Amino acid sequence: MERRDFLLGMGIALVSASAYSFGNSLKPLIDENLGKTALIYGTRYGATEDTAKWIAKGIGDGVDILNIENINFEEVVDKYDKFIIGSGIWIDGAHKRLMELLSMHTEEMESKIIASFIVCGTTGEDEAGKGRIEGYFKRFHKPLAVKPKIQRHFGGRMIIEKLSEKDRKLLDNFYTKVLKKEFVSWDRTKPEMSEKFGVELLGEKIAIL
Repeated sequence: MERRDFLLGMGIALVSASAYSFGNSLKPLIDENLGKTALIYGTRYGATEDTAKWIAKGIGDGVDILNIENINFEEVVDKYDKFIIGSGIWIDGAHKRLMELLSMHTEEMESKIIASFIVCGTTGEDEAGKGRIEGYFKRFHKPLAVKPKIQRHFGGRMIIEKLSEKDRKLLDNFYTKVLKKEFVSWDRTKPEMSEKFGVELLGEKIAIL
């Protein structure tokens, strides 16, 4: 082989190796820039946190689960391209810090929110219950001009022994004077339904991944 051909061959090999190495080094950066989805939840006694984890299980590995109490608003809004938001509902409404996030970053978030869910004690089995659930969603979405395409409500959980004194007194009064029901503990969470919702989100092809 002549010297010129040898050098030419070596040059091509080095360029090819460099291109391969460069391409591989870029791959993680490209992957990191793909759309990211966060499931942000607000919980008081854990039922909404459990529901969020069950939903995420149905979705798979393509979503990060974030507790609203542990996040920096600006960092999260900038980092993620899509959001699923969920809150427990109490007498005073949805989680206050989650409402703050929606109010403070409305323009950045509303077009990115692909689904929302609430966790509450209302079953929706009658017209009155359906009306209350609709009202919960309306107040939850109040800061948004563009409402999420998909909305779902799930049963919650109330264990009297775990309530703070303030919440126990408020709920005792609400049950006995408004609902006219006995104030007892209950658990209406359904892991299988929550997980199914996560699967349905993928089935809707909302491009979570």
